[in-house]
Amino acid sequence: MPNHNEGKILQQMYLIHGAEDLLILEAQDDIRSNAYAEGFTERSRFYFDARSNWDGVFAELKSPSLFAEKKIIEINLPSGRPGKSGSAALLELMEMITDEHLLILICGKLEKAVVNTKWFKTFSSKAQVIECKKVYPSQMSGWISKRLRDKGLYIDKDALDIFVALTEGNLFSAMQSIDRLMLMEIDQHVSLNDINDCVADGAHFDLFQLTDAAISSNSTRTFNIFRRLQKEGMQPFEVMRVINWEIKNLFNMSLDISCGNSVKQSMDRAKIWKSKQQLIGNFLNRVNHGYMESILGQACSTDKVIKGAAAGDSWDEIGRLLYMITNPQRKSV
Repeated sequence: MPNHNEGKILQQMYLIHGAEDLLILEAQDDIRSNAYAEGFTERSRFYFDARSNWDGVFAELKSPSLFAEKKIIEINLPSGRPGKSGSAALLELMEMITDEHLLILICGKLEKAVVNTKWFKTFSSKAQVIECKKVYPSQMSGWISKRLRDKGLYIDKDALDIFVALTEGNLFSAMQSIDRLMLMEIDQHVSLNDINDCVADGAHFDLFQLTDAAISSNSTRTFNIFRRLQKEGMQPFEVMRVINWEIKNLFNMSLDISCGNSVKQSMDRAKIWKSKQQLIGNFLNRVNHGYMESILGQACSTDKVIKGAAAGDSWDEIGRLLYMITNPQRKSV
């Protein structure tokens, strides 16, 4: 199976897939950042399954931009199974892409049967493929060391052992802590004191409390944590990484439910921890897919402001997004 690392030279088509959703989100962010720098400032997102109608993406591809801007076309296909009509649409779509388009296809973990399909083999032969493999707890030490080396940092073994222990094998916490280490302007060598200063302050754990409070509609707790994160120097992109992760899961589950599955079935398919199923289930029972699309739209707007692609205040946009999650309103699909 093709597997390439993200490069600085922007490609025309990308295929991102794998079992590690956090790394999938990160790969999308990297591609978007490069694309914005190359003038791709208009972006459209589509979510499809085997029963979807693909007419909308063809209409978007053919429609002229109001401001003559280059377009990013993102197609989310969580199952990796577009169905017969979707497979034909993908084959046709990749032939229509021009220099004014950037096509990103995002899938989850792909089964062997999907990898052997005509659409996958054809698409992967023309696109840059990024496979985001699962990072298991036993692999965390190696993953953290490599991530730091890629950023020009080296870490002592005792510091690495503490790093792994404090992040408890949680990829979220590890990624957040590495981002914070980069902001500390460390001179190549990460020591035990650096890890204690960065990881052991507990701020990254507040990020998970923030999303849990929002999903449970606890407005007071949500905005108390939100203000504390701001005061503690947390960066907007760090906060949005976790919120985007939660929104992606909720969106995919709401899509599943809109296709006729029960809340319980959708949570089981998404592998939601037993300890969080009541919290997530209550939220999904209060909203529908139409409202989740509104939340996703605000998340996209927030990301643009954070990346400087749109005007506005990053913290204000995150606040609006949290308000939408904390105070859900049912909308028709």
